Amino acid sequence: MNVIDLRRVDLNLLVVFQAVMQEGSVTRSAVKLNLSQSAVSAALARLRTLFDDPLFERSRAGMLPTSRALAISARLAPTLTSIADVIFDEPEFEPSSSNRVVHLAMSDDLEIVLAPWLAQRKLAEGWSVEFAIHQTNSTLWRESVENSRNDVALTMTPGQESAAFQSEPLFSSGYLCLFNPKLLPLSDPVTHDEYVSVDHVRVSYDAQRGWVDDLLAARGYKRKTLCAISHFAGLPPILSSAPVIATIPEHAARALAEIASLAVSPVPIHAPRFTISAIWNTQADGLPENVWIRKTLSEFAQSL
Repeated sequence: MNVIDLRRVDLNLLVVFQAVMQEGSVTRSAVKLNLSQSAVSAALARLRTLFDDPLFERSRAGMLPTSRALAISARLAPTLTSIADVIFDEPEFEPSSSNRVVHLAMSDDLEIVLAPWLAQRKLAEGWSVEFAIHQTNSTLWRESVENSRNDVALTMTPGQESAAFQSEPLFSSGYLCLFNPKLLPLSDPVTHDEYVSVDHVRVSYDAQRGWVDDLLAARGYKRKTLCAISHFAGLPPILSSAPVIATIPEHAARALAEIASLAVSPVPIHAPRFTISAIWNTQADGLPENVWIRKTLSEFAQSL
């Protein structure tokens, strides 16, 4: 589609789309846009026709974006920001001349992939801005966002948010098995029988049971856990020295596999998928530095 073809598209629909992405709710989007719920619902119907995709699916956690919606948002968010800058002549944040420290909160499975990407971008672009990464998780994210030090928190999309927070889905992910093929010669892919018979390393911020334990228990199995750790960064030394397997988010699994010469495989049970979102304080929503940070995180999401 060229620029002239855009005359056939109501660009206000894209504003509605991005509002629903951020709010995860037709009701909250209507309030944010000063529209009626029926107007937002009508806009969603037109968007679904425009993109030939459901875009959002209702769940107890709210309106969950489809993979197509996530891909569209990753490209659309920085574009809408640029358009707003042109129209309202808002100042842009200059990362190459700023000595500001950007504070990001996330769990270390995200840090494993985001920190190197940010370091490479900083070197390539000549940014003088600094980055500080702090630990949080899907249980403690609210405390991180409420901390005025932090600019943005990255976490699994929470089910409910208050008007004090804004959010934007970045990417969806799933889980992979990670192991040392020299110490643990498993099939490719790992079979169900192998999975339930080998020793596991559990990664959990509180070192307690997780979804793998629950799914296996529902099938009449008990996970053979060699040990439990609270950080993904502790996996390489264990997997490099012991015949054990770990089940972790796929973005971290692929990164650790490359770093430590480990193998990955699909999980031979029905593993859940999840969405990672950026969450920030509503009071910082229009700040140029916060807008730049979110745009940068969208670019990171597109690189995965």
